[in-house]
Amino acid sequence: MKLISGFLIVIVIGLGLLSCFDPPEYPLTPEIEYQNLVFVDVPDASEPDSLLLFIKFRDGDGNLGLQPNETGCYLAGQDTICFNEKNYFFSLKDGHYLNYKDKRTNPNFSDLPDYVKPFDCINWEIVYENNLPKDTVYFELNEDHYNIFVDFLVKQPDGSFEEFDWREEFCTTYDGRFPILAKEKDLSSATPLEGTLRYAMLSTGFKFQFSIKTLKLRVQIQDRLLNKSNVIETPEFQFK
Repeated sequence: MKLISGFLIVIVIGLGLLSCFDPPEYPLTPEIEYQNLVFVDVPDASEPDSLLLFIKFRDGDGNLGLQPNETGCYLAGQDTICFNEKNYFFSLKDGHYLNYKDKRTNPNFSDLPDYVKPFDCINWEIVYENNLPKDTVYFELNEDHYNIFVDFLVKQPDGSFEEFDWREEFCTTYDGRFPILAKEKDLSSATPLEGTLRYAMLSTGFKFQFSIKTLKLRVQIQDRLLNKSNVIETPEFQFK
């Protein structure tokens, strides 16, 4: 089974703000609402299928979105907000990256997780030099790297739902990014936004992994000040 963690993001802005109208007053924390969910089954098994999620959104200050390769930090009041994917740590003694040797030899780091699944994906990274393994360094994922969060929930025999952990099973995630939505380059002067977000999740293995199981998605978005929206769930569905 092949999973593809690159997502097609398409934004449709549904609100036209004209100078002769007062802009609507929305909360500064984004709000979302489920609109639709479509599964596109591609006949060619070598090509990925698509699970298309449509959600309505609105936001009072329009500060939604991240650039695809945005990894820097900026000040927001007294807070520093960073969008990098991983946080690394350095030894105060000589400045080297905290690594697996430190875990084995330094009692201060003995409680770090072992290099086993899923920690070999979410906490340890092999560094290569000249195509050969050089070191295994420790990191922690930055949850603010993404601005849309999608959980797959699988229905159990008793009717309850349990999350299918993509990182634990396949070292990937269906969390992702949608781009900056405001037309203004200076987001401090952005206006309220309302519209529809179309978010496509791609994989050649959806049907293989879940067969006739019943699922639903749990979804949330986040603005550039790290304000999280309400959490929504889709209706139940199957990959047919």
